[in-house]
Amino acid sequence: MPQVDRVLREPLLEELSSRVRRDVLTVLVREDMAQQRRLFEGNGGKEEDAEAIEPSAIAERVVKAAELLFLGGVRRVINGTGVILNTNLGRAPLPISTLNRLSELGQGYTSLEIDVATGKRGERTAMISRLLSLLTGCQSAIVVNNNASAVMLAVSALARGKEVIVSRGELIEIGGSFRLPDVITASGGILKEVGTTNRTRVGDYRAAITTNTGCILRCHRSNFEITGFTEEPKLSELVQLSKESGIPLVEDLGSGALFDISKLGLRYEPTVDRVIESGVGLVLFSGDKLLGGPQAGIIAGDNALVTRLRKDPIYRALRVDKLIVALIEIVLAQYLTTEPSQNLPVIALAAQSLESIDKRVHEFISMLRAELSADIVLSVVDCLSALGGGSLPGQTLPSRGLQVGSSTLPITLIAQRLRNSDPSILSIIQNDSVLIDFRTILQRDELELKEALLKLSSV
Repeated sequence: MPQVDRVLREPLLEELSSRVRRDVLTVLVREDMAQQRRLFEGNGGKEEDAEAIEPSAIAERVVKAAELLFLGGVRRVINGTGVILNTNLGRAPLPISTLNRLSELGQGYTSLEIDVATGKRGERTAMISRLLSLLTGCQSAIVVNNNASAVMLAVSALARGKEVIVSRGELIEIGGSFRLPDVITASGGILKEVGTTNRTRVGDYRAAITTNTGCILRCHRSNFEITGFTEEPKLSELVQLSKESGIPLVEDLGSGALFDISKLGLRYEPTVDRVIESGVGLVLFSGDKLLGGPQAGIIAGDNALVTRLRKDPIYRALRVDKLIVALIEIVLAQYLTTEPSQNLPVIALAAQSLESIDKRVHEFISMLRAELSADIVLSVVDCLSALGGGSLPGQTLPSRGLQVGSSTLPITLIAQRLRNSDPSILSIIQNDSVLIDFRTILQRDELELKEALLKLSSV
């Protein structure tokens, strides 16, 4: 194994040292050498592995490692999974208009917390409150990091040291093993379960109320379903109980649609405006799911309750920065238009007709058939897309997929080579074939997808 200084004197690293600190390059060289030593010893020190520990080979790998650091871990990928709100892929793709506006705002100072009309300090979510008031009828709104943060803040402000009444059928666990009971406890609340897993009545909530009750929390079962012998109280019944008892009712909607998704062929979900109209005290929902914006937790509802949350000490720790505030404002503004689907990718992707997707796949195959290697076989197949992101469990949208096969390459290698392309293409393996669902293939993705498929056999 060569000395570290010897590797650093390689021309590639000498050139790179003009823009990358030498101490950083030293660490990268040592890391690579340690890895190669393990591989070399693990293979029994075979002679054919000796080339990998030559100074020039180490230098080449270090240059690539440094380039990856500058690219960052979050990079653009092509989503062929058919899951529109794919949590692993960043959920909702953002509208181009929001990104252009973000570039403008990020380059200088902003009016985040100043009222430019009066010159006095303002509230950072004033415009969000204004927009949501027009769209949902709420009195006020604030924004935090995500919907779990919204639940945490609501419990902290309304029920710290007090009981939080929740139906046993709504004690959800979201991705990453984060459980609602744990969130409530961490927020200072005391969980009080009512009813059973499959049946809970308004009487169960009423019987659970004591002088130490802080709030009633109703949670959307966003990532699972309970079917069969079930029962749950109507929202109007819980609203009436809240008014009679003076106990705030908090509705965690999860995805939080601002439009009727049944128009997309999906099961109806209560919209934020309908829930606000019903008289619920606070509604909590995500910014990066059905809304189609960035990751955020939006809290809307009664002004007095929102004010209590805004004054809670942990709000400062959970609130979002200027860029997220700006993004939420821009996305909400799209809902003021008569056709929000034209500017919101999430709605546009879900609203695509089966016929239009089918046409795109056939045209795509026709576009590259003449250039395609003889051993690569493409065909159009039926598939099912999903909204994803913990939204609408069990519901799917009919779609068309591009099936990729080969007479010489195993399907695992096809999937691997697509993942290793630039940008990475994420597919699914279904029925012993590689499938790319075209519902989640954006128009801008098609050229790069074509290039990756043409290179499959030559890699």
